[in-house]
Amino acid sequence: MQSNPHFRLFIVSALLLAHWQTAADGPNYRVTERFVPLTSDFTQRYGGAGASAAPTSFDLSPDGKALAVEFSTGGRQDIGRWVALWDVDRAHLIGAKQVDSNIPYVAWYINNIRFSPDGRKLIALTGPRLVALSVPDLKILYAFEDRVQLQDAPNQMFIEGFSIASNRLAILRQYDYNSGHSYSLEVQIADLDSGKVLARWGWPRLCYSIAMSPDAILLALAIPQGRWGDRDISAKQSNVFIVKPDTGQVVRDFNSGYAVGDAQFVGGNNVLVTVPLNSDFSPDDAIKVWDIKRARVEQELTYARYGLRGGISVSADSKVLAVAAFWLNAKDIKRDRDNVRGGARLLLWTLHGGKLLYASEQLPQEYNRAGLPMAVSYGRIAPPVLVRMSASGDRLAIGGMLISVDFIVKDQG
Repeated sequence: MQSNPHFRLFIVSALLLAHWQTAADGPNYRVTERFVPLTSDFTQRYGGAGASAAPTSFDLSPDGKALAVEFSTGGRQDIGRWVALWDVDRAHLIGAKQVDSNIPYVAWYINNIRFSPDGRKLIALTGPRLVALSVPDLKILYAFEDRVQLQDAPNQMFIEGFSIASNRLAILRQYDYNSGHSYSLEVQIADLDSGKVLARWGWPRLCYSIAMSPDAILLALAIPQGRWGDRDISAKQSNVFIVKPDTGQVVRDFNSGYAVGDAQFVGGNNVLVTVPLNSDFSPDDAIKVWDIKRARVEQELTYARYGLRGGISVSADSKVLAVAAFWLNAKDIKRDRDNVRGGARLLLWTLHGGKLLYASEQLPQEYNRAGLPMAVSYGRIAPPVLVRMSASGDRLAIGGMLISVDFIVKDQG
């Protein structure tokens, strides 16, 4: 398969537009581009991927030296999923593996891929399958599957998401929102090495995100109010629950003050970061940092005019938070749903003091996963721009249809 020169020119043009700038009120931080994996590099080597290969998710290894990208291939009638692994420093493709095929077009299927904490495994959610692969040879170790038959879709559960910590894998399954069932979720806890299910429990609620603490002792669930996740949360009702992974027993619960689209532990098991739901947009939106034991907000991160929401990633020492912040013009949504104007920026914050360290200029639309209007139609769909940071906090990957791996540099002096 020949590389498309027009595609390459398109990529280069997009990169020239995506120049970075330092936040005026922060120290001299710079983000410099290191590597951009081109879809053409993948398709011309693996003919089975087809020319229509498009990334659906990605992750950066803990040491920042490898980039894993999940690709979708084919059309609406015959969707396939591939995992490709790139060497960042050498800027070349290590290998690729097809992990699923003949996926029916089901709107509520979710895609995600993450490295294990030691960087020796990849967990890829293809939609109907959750697949564990070895690194770097991409051998399939085990898989979980919830392949929905379209005629029975309302009566079947599907995989909503997962979380990895220590040697455990937490899997979130639930019914489709259009089902006739009472809203219900199921959590499975599995051994990360073998895939053996160690615990299974349910809850008569739906959930947008699942996150395990680094020591795998606690699990955080973000529970929406109402079928679509109402923005306003009753002050008397908790919507974030900290539970024991093996039993689902509630250890702590609190009211976040807004519908939560994502919740992640930071550092240990005493700090939780919550992110507003993606389906609504307000300048008042803020990322909140919680002291779990006291169930209180330690600090709020805000962004004037636009508010703060989107994909997040935190360095292992919990000092730096990267946010792929995005927004839409609410008036445009009502006036012109087919041509919604929005934007996204890469922001870096310090979690000790809540100071903005760096802000990019607005990212080109090529950095979106599927275009802003489509990607944020419902709160349960992942942010249109993803960000993944290395454990050391000196590298990050950001993007969607276009992905770049960048170095984070703090100037001396």
